[in-house]
Amino acid sequence: MKRGTWIKRLGAAAAGAIFGLSASAAEPAPETILDREQHPNIVFVLADDLGHGSLNCYGANPDLVQTPHVDRLAEQGVRLTQASAIAAVCSPTRYSLLMGEYPWRAERPVWRGDQTEQGLHYGVLHWDHPLLPDPEQPSIASMLKENGYNTAMIGKWHLGYGEEPTVPQDWTEPLRPGPLDLGFDYHFGVPVNHGGPPNVYIENDSIYGLRTDRVHPFSRSFYGMPYWGFDAPQRSDEQVTQDLTDKAVDWIRQQDPDDPFFLLFAPVAVHHPITPSHYMRGMSPAGPYADFVQDLDRSVGQIMEIVDYMGFADDTLFIFTSDDGSDIPGDSERPERVAIAQGFDINGPWKGDKHTIWEGGHRVAFIARWPGHIPPGTTSDAMVNMNDVLATFAELVTGEVPEPEVAGRDSFTFLDALLNPNGQHGTNRNTMINSNVSGMMGIRQGPWKYIEGEYPEITPERLRRPNDQFEVAERQLYKIDED
Repeated sequence: MKRGTWIKRLGAAAAGAIFGLSASAAEPAPETILDREQHPNIVFVLADDLGHGSLNCYGANPDLVQTPHVDRLAEQGVRLTQASAIAAVCSPTRYSLLMGEYPWRAERPVWRGDQTEQGLHYGVLHWDHPLLPDPEQPSIASMLKENGYNTAMIGKWHLGYGEEPTVPQDWTEPLRPGPLDLGFDYHFGVPVNHGGPPNVYIENDSIYGLRTDRVHPFSRSFYGMPYWGFDAPQRSDEQVTQDLTDKAVDWIRQQDPDDPFFLLFAPVAVHHPITPSHYMRGMSPAGPYADFVQDLDRSVGQIMEIVDYMGFADDTLFIFTSDDGSDIPGDSERPERVAIAQGFDINGPWKGDKHTIWEGGHRVAFIARWPGHIPPGTTSDAMVNMNDVLATFAELVTGEVPEPEVAGRDSFTFLDALLNPNGQHGTNRNTMINSNVSGMMGIRQGPWKYIEGEYPEITPERLRRPNDQFEVAERQLYKIDED
């Protein structure tokens, strides 16, 4: 259901009850709606391709990599052990996080050459793809904004801009619709992948620092094609993590203590190309990949520091997770392989990696801290995935979970699993669907994971093959805690 239709159908009073609108927009909210003291600021950090075993608090060897800042979050909050991305690649998981539904349900088209498909069934969006989330559909950002939150999306976007497939010249025009049309007040980001074209930042709806409409392709990207040479500041791969962190710190610094805020921070680390900062390079005996993990941890530490400095820590729900598992390329000289050869189990004990249907592609770290509300140093085995964040935040700020036909149709709240991890947590999820890069699906039910072993008809022939030397296209059944 479209957001406008939903509000009209509910009427002002009903909308106020669900979304906690001000008295000027609706009748006074019922007592079940939480007051400002229970409307925490929310910082949500979504790392890129960080495997389940890449943090010390999830078993990484501290002699090879050190993650003290994320570990401190775990010491001060709850660590989930059964958290999952819904897909083993970037765009689908980012869509599910924002919209609370599986990406193949998306109502906007995805361009595939000269044809279009409804929804994202396989692969990721590319630099010329239009916006995938529907601005008329409720998102996490629009829901929180309607509840009085200031909202920002800083970091890797990878969900498209605009209405039509674009070519480089079009990027000199306003990139709408985009994050600002989904409920974000501010956006500063990397449009697609780290190291990929266009090699610029986007601020709000324009190329950051764009001076003219001249375009002169230059150099070559990590992906083998020329960069688009826009007349604007170019990204430096080694500096991107710090640039994004600085923007996040500056934005938090500007927040009013009397108004809640929501920051979705999506660093590019540790997606390839593996480009640790000059500060961190050479710090780990496991090589550049571990250095890059430590850059990510340092970035999180700087955001934690500004939250503390501004006096927001006690009123902030701080969440850290990843969009999928770590990539393990076939080339033994690639930094990920070098780290593994040194004993760094980047995906922990799980089979497979990014792109694959197995747990190594989906199982992710998930840590939440909210002082005075989440018991410190706890763990939860609640089964959750990125779809569930919308329902959880809705319950947090409104006291209610939206009906599936209203918003987040694949979203289940896990708020009780955060606030009461030692008890019988109230998450309703017992099943979830995963997919690999080519659209092969698996279903998790309790301790069982069944892999379909078939590709959807829509998958191109070139993708109808195993994704690496380990994966095979056949039906499989695993008992997760034993196999």
